[in-house]
Amino acid sequence: MNTTSFYKNIKEIKDFSKIMDNSNYHKVPSDWYVLISDVVDSTKAIEDGMYKKVNFVAALTIIGILNIDKELEFPYIFGGDGASLIIPPTLLDKSKIVLLETAKKAKEAFDLDLRVGVISIKEIEKRDSFIEITKFNVSKDFTQAIVRGNGLELAENLLKKEYKTFKIDENFTYNYIPDFVGLECRWKDIKSPKDETSSLLIKSINPEKSNEIYQNTLNKINKIAGSYMQRNPIKEINQLVISFNPMVLNAEALVFSSNIFSRFFLILKLLLENILGVVFMKYSIGQWSDYKNRVIRTTDTEKFDDMLRMVISTNKSQTKELEEYLEKEYQRGDLVYGIHKSDSALMTCLIFERHGKHIHFVDSSNGGYALAAKALKKRLKSKNEI
Repeated sequence: MNTTSFYKNIKEIKDFSKIMDNSNYHKVPSDWYVLISDVVDSTKAIEDGMYKKVNFVAALTIIGILNIDKELEFPYIFGGDGASLIIPPTLLDKSKIVLLETAKKAKEAFDLDLRVGVISIKEIEKRDSFIEITKFNVSKDFTQAIVRGNGLELAENLLKKEYKTFKIDENFTYNYIPDFVGLECRWKDIKSPKDETSSLLIKSINPEKSNEIYQNTLNKINKIAGSYMQRNPIKEINQLVISFNPMVLNAEALVFSSNIFSRFFLILKLLLENILGVVFMKYSIGQWSDYKNRVIRTTDTEKFDDMLRMVISTNKSQTKELEEYLEKEYQRGDLVYGIHKSDSALMTCLIFERHGKHIHFVDSSNGGYALAAKALKKRLKSKNEI
């Protein structure tokens, strides 16, 4: 049986609060694979001021795999310092080449070590784990994968703890040239519409009550921070300002240029494109009149993949109330959490068609999900030691 269309045929849910409804989920076919990428020592890189580069490398994995077949639909999760993708077997060989090339580019362009690997759904099931999928319709232009079960977490742990088994052979060859076109990072850091923009990770540690814990947490976030649009850190077009800083554009140039001379001319080209974009948006020329609204409609700010991952904007009293709630639930033994607070967000963009398909990955500035994960792991370790 051909399972390639499995994900495409899943019915979308319209309300993020419904992600705990069992009837919405579908088990991933056993002949599919999980791809994992993970920046090694990402916390140190972020502490050294490389958080934008870490985000860029994580997104590089996703654009490279999506570009293999732009008509094929499959789930993927952006994690700030890495990515997870769940693919049909038809993409496996080309995906291995993309992952190897991504790791090579991460090292050559940014001096970052990227761990990449492939783990089969069969292997995950053999270890008594599973992955189930549904889809959340964020807007008319963007549908997002929602993943549950402990299979992705297992895959990430296997890549780290049994790397020799699940890494891709560096000598693997296949007749395919990876395509990373469409990856951009041209916006200035986006100021929070409230006091703070926070990256938030929340994970249930009570398996018997997980659905209830996540649902209660989502209800509490809705009550404290408001609805999805009210807490969205990117919701006004005047927040979006194109950057003309060559250092910001340099990340893109490093990936797509082979030497310092080609990089110089590529940055000039990007600057010219940005000037034209500003003019076209200012004077609402053609489809550019809706461009910023399209960006806002396709922001990736809230997701679920064995834990809640959210980037939200709150005022200080809302942040305090939310942290007090999460700490109470943590002390109760129901969940662990990590939060990284900033005054702005950064956005890494996947542009498949300038006035068509977009995806915009959002994280809070200066560390985002990676530093939130560090705090979550610290709390988890503390719980395990009790």
